[in-house]
Amino acid sequence: MPATLTDFDAPRVWIGCLACYNGGRLTGEWYDADTADLVAPEDLHSGATTHEELWVMDHEGFLGLLTGECSPSRAAELAELLVEIPPHERSAFAIWFSTYADDDADLSSVVEEFRNSFEGEWPSQAHFAQERAERQMSNEQEELMRTWPFNAIDWESAAMELFSSGYDSEEAPGGGVYVYLIG
Repeated sequence: MPATLTDFDAPRVWIGCLACYNGGRLTGEWYDADTADLVAPEDLHSGATTHEELWVMDHEGFLGLLTGECSPSRAAELAELLVEIPPHERSAFAIWFSTYADDDADLSSVVEEFRNSFEGEWPSQAHFAQERAERQMSNEQEELMRTWPFNAIDWESAAMELFSSGYDSEEAPGGGVYVYLIG
């Protein structure tokens, strides 16, 4: 079954009328972000109005994916992106998006770009470097490692080398790091 926004704390937006705001009044309401693009000026004014432009002036639940104000359609697009990401990767995606994605990026391709970049969550860069080295060993190298003092490798130094040549990491909530392949 595909994920829906009800599977987690759904992002919400406060949509306001710009004409009212410019006139010194706050007129708006909270809406689920995935339907923000369906909100019409008449919804905010409880009937017919000559005001036409709506704007997302506040938001919650985007995990950092959305910062600042935006159009209701942009908020809906970003909320829909979160649905495409498994719940355990949403925070990593939001961090990746705000750090590495191009602001003008085609949103239909950013999920694939994230999937190609995201290596996972690790306790530290050194843990990632060690696990990566173990994954890349051939059978012959594995035999050598059985006789080599594997615990004598300075994984902190190995991680510094690795993260200076194509990998990056960002702090994960609750400790650890998210690792991304960059470039």
